[in-house]
Amino acid sequence: MTIAFFDFDGTLLTGDSGLICAWPTVRGGHLPPSVVLGFVGRYMLYKAGLGTRHAMQEVGFACYRGHTLEALRARTADLSRTHLSARLSPAMLEALAHHKARGHRLYILTGAAHFFAEPLGRELGFDGVHGTQVGFDAAGLCDGRVRGAILDGTEKVKVASEIARGHGAALEECVFYTDHVADLPLLEVVGRPVCVGPHAKLRKVAEERRWPVVPHEAARGELLEALA
Repeated sequence: MTIAFFDFDGTLLTGDSGLICAWPTVRGGHLPPSVVLGFVGRYMLYKAGLGTRHAMQEVGFACYRGHTLEALRARTADLSRTHLSARLSPAMLEALAHHKARGHRLYILTGAAHFFAEPLGRELGFDGVHGTQVGFDAAGLCDGRVRGAILDGTEKVKVASEIARGHGAALEECVFYTDHVADLPLLEVVGRPVCVGPHAKLRKVAEERRWPVVPHEAARGELLEALA
């Protein structure tokens, strides 16, 4: 059984879902501009090498504070329809068609909140979506804090291993698509690592290890060559 795992931000999507949805969320009156500016500012510090990836992500999770899971799911479904669907990677859509035609299992593994990737997961026919879990209080309101660990790095290896075991598969039979070096632990253990529009650090690793590198706007058939 082959399983194809997909990262979400920057891989299945051509950009970061949080940034794509930040201003539409403000315009819809769901968040004050100061909260979104705090997230964007933290993101810019991270991109400049002055902050950590996890610090940036935790500011993003705080944006969900005070809302029920039902409300968050409804909002992300709307944002997915109006903003995220237009940012789907053409190369990854080709990859999905390739794996579906062969009866492979499909899973999204994302450091984003689990409910953020669920609408596209359903729309595209994924077998499951696994993301970072956030906490909810006794009243059912999100507290804006991560419950457990952010789903990246070795955490993705743990989840992918559990999924593979559940299907009677080995990670050596699996494919993993991602754009970020934070996912290096899982790239190193799957049978077919594929780097999609990778950041500079991951591109360098891919070149050193001769892993396939596929641009989001890959020419037709280029992805299949990478999987050959």
